[in-house]
Amino acid sequence: MAGERGGITFTWPGRGAAEDHLDAAPHSAARAAWPTDIATEENLLIEGDNLDALALLEPTHADRVKVVYIDPPYNTGSALPYRDTFGAAGHAGWLSMMLPRLVLARRLMRGDGVLFASIDDREHAHLALLGQEVFGEENFLGSFVHQRAKGGGSARTFVRGHDYILVWAKDAARVAPFVTEKRKPTRYEVIDGVRCLVDDDVLRVTFGKYAAGSERRLMYEDVEAVRGPAKKAQVDAWLAAGTHVLRPWAGGKHAVAKVTPADRAHSKMYSIIRALGDEGRRDLEDLGLGGLFGYPKPVSLLRELVRSQTFFDPEALVLDFFAGSGTTAQAVAQLNAADGGRRRFILVQRAEELRRVDGARSDRAAHGEPITTISGLMRERVRRAGARFRDVRLPEPPAQSPPLH
Repeated sequence: MAGERGGITFTWPGRGAAEDHLDAAPHSAARAAWPTDIATEENLLIEGDNLDALALLEPTHADRVKVVYIDPPYNTGSALPYRDTFGAAGHAGWLSMMLPRLVLARRLMRGDGVLFASIDDREHAHLALLGQEVFGEENFLGSFVHQRAKGGGSARTFVRGHDYILVWAKDAARVAPFVTEKRKPTRYEVIDGVRCLVDDDVLRVTFGKYAAGSERRLMYEDVEAVRGPAKKAQVDAWLAAGTHVLRPWAGGKHAVAKVTPADRAHSKMYSIIRALGDEGRRDLEDLGLGGLFGYPKPVSLLRELVRSQTFFDPEALVLDFFAGSGTTAQAVAQLNAADGGRRRFILVQRAEELRRVDGARSDRAAHGEPITTISGLMRERVRRAGARFRDVRLPEPPAQSPPLH
């Protein structure tokens, strides 16, 4: 942690005390809900203060985490449970709360690891400066815009429908491109038992604008006449190698289509992600947990972020230490179910009182015990999502969760 940027020191009242937290021994009863062994290669759900949990994880998980996602409290009412550790409300107190947590998270990250942090306008500038302190200005990769809402015509000034997701690397030079699965208008087919992307627009008569109704594709039967014998020989070599196939087209001709196994078919991510808040609420409703948690992040958002850096690393470890209702775990489970991966997760959440929202339909876990805390909701969501996707490999919770060590 440099402490300076271009000769300017970034400081605030209480920064020294916040740094002291890094050297203090963990003091709260952080507990692992599943499983009981901190050194296991499987998933972990930790109930307790995330500062203590991160410190307890460091001896066994330093330099092992590929993706960190956090959705910290935005210095509003949601930050109240943390005020006992960073004092009175205000930007200084919020920075003091975040500083040691980011430093410890960085220690857990792999050399090619990245951290995603959701944030709103209120603390965006402060988090950006703090991130430069912890990770270094050269390791700031940029930001995504998360469109989370639409409508809002009654807003006094303008409709606020987005948050930001700031992204840092432990070492920017080692981070791979951020990718996503190719989507429409691409088409997927199962060929010889393998799911493949089939692109039938790889050969064209000419490039440029086409008149409405005209066919821009160059049919196989016309390749030699239009492009010559050398091009025809090249296309025949593609077909023989299996990288391309012929697809029936109008007029009895055939289009030349390129075939790419789905696990290698990808595009670079775009910096604007649309994942509306209603989706997050429906995700919980779909598991029978509707109305128990306000403003859960959509699974689709976390799925995009995690996949972007684990597309070619499907056994990576993912950490979320402001886990809330457990969206990150469900996103990991869905990704694993989709591509056969074995990504693992660590989630940390305090046992904060659960404040139900209107329309709550369920307040009982599998064994009949009431769901009274956010960490309890997290555990139950992971259990239900795991049963659905059969990929979250967790034993049943013990009656009394033991300490982490």
